[in-house]
Amino acid sequence: MEKESKRPPCFKISVPGDDSKKKDVLDKLQHVRSIIVKELNHPVEKKDVDQQLFVTAETSLQKLVSVSENHSSFCTGHFKFKKRTQKGHVAAIRFTCDKDKHHSVLWSSSPYLPNGEYMVNSRIFHGYECSGMLPVHYNRFSQGANIGHINKSKQSYMFDKYKRFVDEEYNDSIETALMEEVGMYEDLTSIDIMTDARHGWRKKR
Repeated sequence: MEKESKRPPCFKISVPGDDSKKKDVLDKLQHVRSIIVKELNHPVEKKDVDQQLFVTAETSLQKLVSVSENHSSFCTGHFKFKKRTQKGHVAAIRFTCDKDKHHSVLWSSSPYLPNGEYMVNSRIFHGYECSGMLPVHYNRFSQGANIGHINKSKQSYMFDKYKRFVDEEYNDSIETALMEEVGMYEDLTSIDIMTDARHGWRKKR
């Protein structure tokens, strides 16, 4: 049985001509390639490597696609980037139609949570708090990667809300552990627990 080749099928075209004709054809192919690369913006040019970045969510990206498709169903124009506002790691971008300026949409790279906060900022802040990073590490990382930055006042606000929930979970965990220990003995009404975080054992005293 003949083994299938992993290489895609190809064909050759022979064009009569000398080296100058060959060079002319290759130059035209290179010109076509440069146009395609420019249209697709890939690879990125050196001058564009420092452009501002932002973080987006899958649902926000899908929403942008849906809005664009809906617009193209009744208008031959195309959305163009007009204005961008950075909100932490989220970008709020205004797109305007190049055919009719009244066709405009404000797109956010993150959906909202029920409390009105951006999901992207909350998720990144959650990862930052759980990672053990210090504020200086987060600041340097965000600024170095150029992906936006949650300002100090917003960090304090989010930390206070985050701390409240952590404290609740902490106290509930202690209360549950104490009740479990007390429930193991008939005449015991209270107990102190020493926990070794490395091994997870409890010692009564």
